[in-house]
Amino acid sequence: MMLASLISAIFTQSLTFLPLALGISISYSLLRATDMTLDGSFVLGAAVFARLVTLGISPVIAGLCALIAGSLAGVMVSFIQRGGRVDPLLAGVLATFILTSGNLALMGRPNINLLTQHTLVSTAFAQSNLAGWSLVALYSLSFCLISCLLVRSRFGLMLRALGDNPALLKRLGTPVETYRLLGFALTNSLAAVSGILTAQTVGYADVGMGFGMTLTGIGAIILGQQILRAMLKRTTLRVAAEFSACVIGVLLYFFAMNGLLRCDINPVYLKMILGIILIIFLRSAVNPNQKRAQS
Repeated sequence: MMLASLISAIFTQSLTFLPLALGISISYSLLRATDMTLDGSFVLGAAVFARLVTLGISPVIAGLCALIAGSLAGVMVSFIQRGGRVDPLLAGVLATFILTSGNLALMGRPNINLLTQHTLVSTAFAQSNLAGWSLVALYSLSFCLISCLLVRSRFGLMLRALGDNPALLKRLGTPVETYRLLGFALTNSLAAVSGILTAQTVGYADVGMGFGMTLTGIGAIILGQQILRAMLKRTTLRVAAEFSACVIGVLLYFFAMNGLLRCDINPVYLKMILGIILIIFLRSAVNPNQKRAQS
């Protein structure tokens, strides 16, 4: 019974986190940027959805508005970076700083309760937990699949080229800033999807629910990539393998977190222990840019 409960917790948490992890992977592996805006976009998706639902707006329309809001956050951070005048990491920090106040203004209070509201998955959960989580899985995996198809297209190739050598793209007459804008709009909309799903499954939206999400996601992704590279005996991964690395990393992260909690580890030390584990993998990870420079 305890094992079944552990497995259930791991899969349920992973499902809502997976779109965010994929967004982080696209930003980190393709655009070569550590976009801290994803922390704020995660909360933004939850905040817009929760606020509109409590105002009586249809959950479908609320979800679409939250998705658009996440995309606009990506547009904002791309404008901050425009022309390469602002470092991507600093741009993400500034955008998150702005979104902190924006999310609180949108919500009108620090948190919004959704337990009594009709949402996209509430009817399914009312029938059974299996039906509810099946619907959450459908939403999560659908957005991930659409994103993977986009990344496999010419659009994804341009994003990878933008991350590798934006100067070359500019010399070839490619609209660099347009692809930067679309890339960050995609990654931040995926973060908003995770926020929307998380708000519905936990029953509330909170202004502090996105704290540390991006760094957690990066650590989980690198963990998955290292394991997959060791299994495939490759130094580079294709799109399908990169998505698989996201899945593996997210599952292992939540397995470690829930396993430590089941071992009665003091929650105060939980993130410290997980942080040390992630540091070990980050230290042993091969940075794509360093690998390319060495070759």
